[in-house]
Amino acid sequence: MPRFCTHCGKLLNDDERFCTSCGTPVTDDGQASQSQENAQADVTVQSAHQPAPAPQPEVGTTQQWATPAGSAPQQPIPTAAPQAGAPAAPKNNNALLIGIIAVLVVVIIALVAFFMIGPFNKNADDSKGTTIEKVKIDHDDDDMSVKGDPNKLDDDDDDARDAATISEQNVYDQLSSYYSRLSDLDQQVRDCATTFNTYYLKDDRSSRQSASDAAEALEDQIGDLKDEVEDLDVPIDSQNYSSWKDIITLYDDLENRIDVICDAWEISLEYSSPANHKDEIVAPLARDNVAGTNDNKYRLDFEDRYPGAAPVEVK
Repeated sequence: MPRFCTHCGKLLNDDERFCTSCGTPVTDDGQASQSQENAQADVTVQSAHQPAPAPQPEVGTTQQWATPAGSAPQQPIPTAAPQAGAPAAPKNNNALLIGIIAVLVVVIIALVAFFMIGPFNKNADDSKGTTIEKVKIDHDDDDMSVKGDPNKLDDDDDDARDAATISEQNVYDQLSSYYSRLSDLDQQVRDCATTFNTYYLKDDRSSRQSASDAAEALEDQIGDLKDEVEDLDVPIDSQNYSSWKDIITLYDDLENRIDVICDAWEISLEYSSPANHKDEIVAPLARDNVAGTNDNKYRLDFEDRYPGAAPVEVK
């Protein structure tokens, strides 16, 4: 009966005690071969319960370890030192981000506190700088009234009376100054008229020119004073309002009277021998005369208005 190796199945010779292929002992009844197979099975079972040797890590790789179930995974541990010149691992930016957020929060809180507390501090400073004015005591029996600043009590009757008195006094002083000049200016106009009657037909041109220059200078002076009086702008409720209007009219009378004399001088100076042009020269003088007379209407008005135009002093 042919025999076969129970381990590898090789055909065995009758006198062979070991398989020439795998080395398994061979018995006639096949038990030794079975024992060898059992021994190999035990070795296989035992090797299955032993841990396999850990593989050696390659250079430049990281070694990872198995972690128990349910535990947090561990970071890989480098097993080889980094080569020179290799870029450093990036830093963790979480701490920097948290720091920036904290700074922004502090700045926002500071701004809110500044704008919330600032107005209170300003009010406190304003209150420190406030000066309480002394109360004016009214020594008469007039009622006290609050005017403007509630910390200042004024006697409204006295103040109104004082203001009116000062205003009226100022009007009186200024009107008196302009009124006092009218008499002298009136005389200067009369003198210019007399000089005109003396020289306007003379051949002496230099005398006529001098008289004409004097008349024009007086006209400019009267015109400037008239403008100043008009600029006073006296209130209509002033006691000297009518006086102010009369004084303006008086200066206007003087200006018109000297104006016709200046116009007549201009015509006279056009001729070297003015005697032959008498009617032409005196024509401006006649234009302001009362009809049928040789009286200048502005002179008559001045003489009539002047006495009652004097300003009245307020007591």
